[in-house]
Amino acid sequence: MSNKTHIEKTGAETKSIGFDFQYYFFLWKLLTLNKGESVGLEVKDDVHTELENDINIFYQVKHSVQKNKQGDIKNMTASDIDLWKTLYNWAKVISDENDNRKEVKSQLEFVHKSHFVMWSNKNHSSKNQIIDNIEKLKNKTISIDNFIKNIKKFEEKSENDTIKKYINEFLLLDKNVLNNYISKITFELGEDEILQNCKDAIETKLIPKNKVDDVFAKIDSRIREDNFIEIKTGNKIQISFEDFQKKYRKYFNNTRTEKLQILPLTMSLPDKLENQTFIKQLLEINDIKTDDIELIAQFTRFKLKLENNIAKWHTEGEITIEEIDNYRNEAILKWSNKFRALTNKSGFNNDSSLDIVNHLREENLRIDGQELGTELSNGEFYYLSDIPKIGWKKDWEKHKK
Repeated sequence: MSNKTHIEKTGAETKSIGFDFQYYFFLWKLLTLNKGESVGLEVKDDVHTELENDINIFYQVKHSVQKNKQGDIKNMTASDIDLWKTLYNWAKVISDENDNRKEVKSQLEFVHKSHFVMWSNKNHSSKNQIIDNIEKLKNKTISIDNFIKNIKKFEEKSENDTIKKYINEFLLLDKNVLNNYISKITFELGEDEILQNCKDAIETKLIPKNKVDDVFAKIDSRIREDNFIEIKTGNKIQISFEDFQKKYRKYFNNTRTEKLQILPLTMSLPDKLENQTFIKQLLEINDIKTDDIELIAQFTRFKLKLENNIAKWHTEGEITIEEIDNYRNEAILKWSNKFRALTNKSGFNNDSSLDIVNHLREENLRIDGQELGTELSNGEFYYLSDIPKIGWKKDWEKHKK
């Protein structure tokens, strides 16, 4: 006897997760649609997809929370009610007179353009004689007559009246129709990573890995709301590739075109700030003095903040090495133009060097089309003069090591 309380027995958790499992399967199929395809939820089956050339894939999606002694989800057995209900339902769809499939010919035509998939987190069992017989018939290692005989034997031994009913209805199909129907059945068992499947599908749409969860949350929320509205207004939930692109692509595009997030500097400053090459160059032209500790620290923070953000954006795939090179070359060109203009004049001195520095401090650099602001733009010129690739005096290249 179960030790569960009445409240526990009537709780919605197990029912809810079953609905959620089916919904996320629908969402996964929606995210993997190709042009010309559509997916439906509770229209022709739990979930179905319509491919080009009028091909339909019918999915029965079954979830279980029952576990064995080892803590694993239980296997799908030969007497699993979900198995027989699924086989029965598909058989009734095939022979549905109300859908103009009373005759064998129309049933065969329907099966020819259909595939049937049972998708479940229940695990496969090598002892499941029903799935074993289905696979043997598909592989032509047994005949349709032997298959029917084996199923009838199983029905005779079964003590479950519901299963007996399902089997008898299943076997009412014409032998040729049944044979073709069985050849179109696929079992995908042990599938329990449906959320990850959805996220993987999002990532394949060129969404950076660190943005996948955000896109998933937005699309999940939007589609759930849209589905609720469709059901409330009495409409069926069936979404084509074109509809999906039109209604939901903005969530992908917004992420792809989202501004680069500038992170604050959290690391400590290095020792002996005055030993940095860019600081030495600024000291040489009297832009700063050795006792300007606060200013030296501020300039160092600008440089480190720029370096850290560029490295993060590149590591996370938000900018490419080509974009970094283009941005950096643009900064060097801005320096070069100003440097050449002033060094070509007579009387070039420290004031001229200060003019170059102060001119560049007014520049607002861009990367990937986004303005970086004063701190990072200043930080870039400090970084370039620290490597050094630029300088302020005519003999600045002496700082190269």
